[in-house]
Amino acid sequence: MSAPDTPLATAWARRPSNAVSRLGGRRLLLARPSGSADEKGPEEARDDASFVESAIQAADEVRFFGPMAFLKEPPRKGSAVPERDRILREIETGFTGVAVTARPDTAASARDAALVAAQVCQRELGLEIVPLGGSPELGLELVRQLASRGAPPSALRVPDEEGVQAAARASGVALSTTTELSPSALRERGFRQLVAAGPFLRALHRAAPRELLERLQSWADDNGATLEQAAARHQRLLRDLPAKTQDRLEALCCFEAMELFERAGARATAARIAERVGQNAPRDQA
Repeated sequence: MSAPDTPLATAWARRPSNAVSRLGGRRLLLARPSGSADEKGPEEARDDASFVESAIQAADEVRFFGPMAFLKEPPRKGSAVPERDRILREIETGFTGVAVTARPDTAASARDAALVAAQVCQRELGLEIVPLGGSPELGLELVRQLASRGAPPSALRVPDEEGVQAAARASGVALSTTTELSPSALRERGFRQLVAAGPFLRALHRAAPRELLERLQSWADDNGATLEQAAARHQRLLRDLPAKTQDRLEALCCFEAMELFERAGARATAARIAERVGQNAPRDQA
C-alpha cells in the first residue's frame, strides 16, 4: 500500500486492519442503531448484520466519501447474552464503536468489564460508558477502574453537570450526551459527541402510519424500551413500508439531521478531524 498523501487518506490508513478488511475498503457514514431491552443473540445479531449491510449499500449508492463509524447502543435492561459475547459479536458484525452500561458493581463485575474493555481497546475501536439511571458518578468510577486495568474507555455519557464534566476531563475521557436542547453550546461545555435520535424520531412521527407507531410504542412500553429501540428491533417493518412512505421518511430524516448538524456546528468538520488524526499519526508511529 502506498503512503497516504492527504489528511483523509492518513486517517483511513490508521483504521484497524481487521475493520478495513471486513468493510472492503468502503468509506461509510456515521450511524448508530439502538440496542433493544430484551436483546437476544440470534435476533439481535441478524438485525445488526442487516443494519450494517444496508448502511454499506446506502453509502455506495450515494457515493459517500467521508470518514466512517458504526456505533452501537447497549441494551438498557441487560442482555440475554454475556456482555463479552455481545461486544465481540457487535465488533465482528462491523461496528467500530460499542458501549457498555455502568452498574453498581463488585470486584468480580469490574474485572469482567475490564476484560470486555480490553477486547475493544486491543482492536483500537471506540468504547463508550453509559451509566444506568443517568448516574454520571457511577460511570466515572467505572472509567477509573477500567483505566487502572489498562483498558481506558474513549467516552463517558453524562448529563450537563459541570463537576462531573471536570472530573471526566481530568481522567482523560471524552464526554458524550443525548441532550439536543442546546447543541450549539455542547462544545463549550466540554462535550465531544452527541448521540441524537431526535431527527429520526421526529421524521418517524411525521411519516409513519399511525398503526405502525402504535405497534412500536406498545412494544416499547411492554419491554421498558424507548421508541428508537423499538424501531431498531422492528426495522423490517420500516423496510416493508410503501416506497413513497420510505422516501418521505428518508427525506425528513435528512432534513432534521442537517438542521441539527447546523445548530451543533458539526457541518464541514470532517476535513478538520482528519487533519487532526493525520497530525497524531507520526507521534503514534514514533
